[in-house]
Amino acid sequence: MTSSAVPVSAKQGEEEVTTRAEIERLTRAGKEAMKDDRQDQALFLFKKAFLLSCKLLEGRAKRMCLFNLGAAYVAAGNAKKGLKCFVKCKLMDPEDRNADMHFNIAIAYDHMEEYAKAARFYQKVVSCYSPGQGVCLGDTLLKLGYCSVSLGDTDSAASSFRQAGRAYQGAGRMEDAAVALRESANHAMHGGGSVPRAQVLDTLRECLQMCESIADPSLRGKLLNDVGLHYAELLSFCQAAECFQEALGCSLGQSSSARKRAVLLQNIGAMHNALAQYPESLQYHAEAADMYSTDMPSEMSGNKAHAVLCALQR
Repeated sequence: MTSSAVPVSAKQGEEEVTTRAEIERLTRAGKEAMKDDRQDQALFLFKKAFLLSCKLLEGRAKRMCLFNLGAAYVAAGNAKKGLKCFVKCKLMDPEDRNADMHFNIAIAYDHMEEYAKAARFYQKVVSCYSPGQGVCLGDTLLKLGYCSVSLGDTDSAASSFRQAGRAYQGAGRMEDAAVALRESANHAMHGGGSVPRAQVLDTLRECLQMCESIADPSLRGKLLNDVGLHYAELLSFCQAAECFQEALGCSLGQSSSARKRAVLLQNIGAMHNALAQYPESLQYHAEAADMYSTDMPSEMSGNKAHAVLCALQR
């Protein structure tokens, strides 16, 4: 009599194929939920996938599911649980130098406000990237910079932001490059003072070069105004005035408020005043004041009065 029973090994093979297919389905659904910011749903799906992966003999699928679960925990605001998942993943393959793993561990520490540990892992990530991964490198250096700010190390922050700017530039991301360079200059100026003035000026020049490629007039105008303020702090009044003037041009035809344009006019007037160009200063302050129909700030009035007095004395 012939037996119709399916061999145990064949049955196990079929079950494994089914299990792997279900893990893949749950993983795809979990990633879609993450993209749509449905964090609770993503967490539910990745948990199911992980539990299924525990039935498999080899550990690669389990490690992948554990990694996804950790990322879901961090995205859902539970960085501590997420970190535990990442640590277990790391223990399963201690020799792994995967940049994604280090990056997610850094993110978890960052969310837990353990900035020194986060910075250490961000640095590991930086060393993993190749020159062709400019955007990823820029993103990591940006996060490393903000960790350094939180640790009070503004010089390291300025260096990281500057490197991020150059990484973004190499990847053709000019908007991101300009923002990163502006951050670098800001922290270099307001840090311990060990960054040479010439280096800060170089960074500001690089930022202005990136601004030329920015199509969004609102962002471009904001960055130009910020750079102008930095130039003013460095007593480079001519360069500051040029930045404010260009920022004013960006506001034309935009939905910028009259107050924003008035502030730019006031800034230009202040630079002319600093350069002892009093009639020009008075003209810009007067134009700014006209933009305030009734509620003109006392500071604006004071600046206009000062410009008038200087013009008369001249």
